[in-house]
Amino acid sequence: MNGVKWSNSKEAFVSIALLRQLIFSIFVAGILFNSNSSSAFPQRNTASQSAENMQQQLNAEDASMRKAYFSNSPISERLTIDYGGTFRYAFNIIDTAQSKETYEQVYDLRLFTSIELDGAHRFYGRLRFLYNQWDFNGTRAVGPEYNDEGLQNPIGELYWYEFNLAGMIQTQTGAKPDYNFVAKMGRQYVIWGQGAALSNYMYAGIFDFSWQEFKLTTMVGQTAGEDTIDWDLSRPGYDTDTSRLYYGGKFEYSGIPGHRPYVYILAQNDLNSGQLAVLPLSAPTIPTTFDYNSTYVGVGSNGAIGADLVYRAEFMYEYGTTLSDPLSHQGGILPVSQQDARISAMAGVGGLTWLARNTEDSRVDFQIVAGSGSNQRLDPGNTFGGIAPRAVDTSFNSLGYVNTGIVLAPDLANLFCPSLGFSTTPLPGSGFFGGLRLGVTAFAFGRIENDAPLSFQTVNGGSNYVGSELDFSMEWRLMSDLDLNIRYGIFMPNTEVFPTNQGGARDFVYAGMTYAF
Repeated sequence: MNGVKWSNSKEAFVSIALLRQLIFSIFVAGILFNSNSSSAFPQRNTASQSAENMQQQLNAEDASMRKAYFSNSPISERLTIDYGGTFRYAFNIIDTAQSKETYEQVYDLRLFTSIELDGAHRFYGRLRFLYNQWDFNGTRAVGPEYNDEGLQNPIGELYWYEFNLAGMIQTQTGAKPDYNFVAKMGRQYVIWGQGAALSNYMYAGIFDFSWQEFKLTTMVGQTAGEDTIDWDLSRPGYDTDTSRLYYGGKFEYSGIPGHRPYVYILAQNDLNSGQLAVLPLSAPTIPTTFDYNSTYVGVGSNGAIGADLVYRAEFMYEYGTTLSDPLSHQGGILPVSQQDARISAMAGVGGLTWLARNTEDSRVDFQIVAGSGSNQRLDPGNTFGGIAPRAVDTSFNSLGYVNTGIVLAPDLANLFCPSLGFSTTPLPGSGFFGGLRLGVTAFAFGRIENDAPLSFQTVNGGSNYVGSELDFSMEWRLMSDLDLNIRYGIFMPNTEVFPTNQGGARDFVYAGMTYAF
């Protein structure tokens, strides 16, 4: 990282403040030393009052000086600029559902700059040059799309401006108010609540209003095109042109020590509404129209239980409307008229982390995630193969993210997934190995309804248990600016719930080196 700071204003203020305090101390000592009154108590009262008046005068003069300085000083003396970048090379070995290996090399260069003025105005921009090189190993039919190869778009990954009212007031007056307004606008990564309802790149404006223990966050934004993978994989352009408008509000309360409960409502409007496609690509073909509009209402909390336990919890309910499947669910490929279908789904996230607070910084993390599904769907998120006509859609869909492993990585629809992880730094402070951190996480996957679809292919009926996964991680800070990251995961399926050609174990290998400058 490189940085340039064009200001010595803080040091100047400290020197002036010390000089004033010295003068003030001499003044008070003189008053006390020259006192000749026979009554000590009135004398001390007079001195105390004089000292208070002097302090108030100094405070007022200091505030006036700050205002004058920031109104008359050029921007170049009040500006902080930071800039730098990272380069990452990574190699992946990824198993398909048929347990056949594909290979990917990743070249990822990111360049950023951060500019801050007066503690109130901040701009951040980051360019990303991402190049993917694939060896599909004969798996093109089930492998990534063509646009996942080569140089990826967009190049401008993040760029936003932030205004902080309390920062401006504190910089200019030295006083920290008990209220604040923060506005952040531009292309940014938005995580709403615990991330299950929304966790994605957005062109968004986020506005925080806070007063004492109360905070209201409002947001309006649109998904950022080529960085968004839609849940409806049957819609043309689902991975290059997803336009969904989000707007909502979240209310938080921090007046309970160690806890921060919140409630929110988040609406999603489908800007691809009315898009028409003829599916499937082979005959017979059926015209399909797309329209999915949803609202998420959530309640949750973050906080601590005692000194060593940190928790997170959220429950959300999804409602809205979508278009029904153009396919008849009575057998065969028979077209039917699409109808408006009501959405009524739910999901939840809960986690508990135990901090050992030892020199190894060991921790244990337990998490449960779950989402409702629908046995009236052939696919949990698609319109083509979606909800049956005249049925209520109970399958949870969102553009959110929750960690469900690196191999299977299922969406929340119809999923029940507990996990348990452990991580530690085995040799802290041991020179070359002091920056080595190891971790392991175990996942169990189940389906809430055994005749409802998941985000990967299964067969109806039988066991609700889908399989288990073990993920291993090694993060090693070799130098202050050089980091090695290796991850390995293996998914072990319950063969009776998978098609016959998908019952084998699946592996994922990641090895990456990152250099920061």
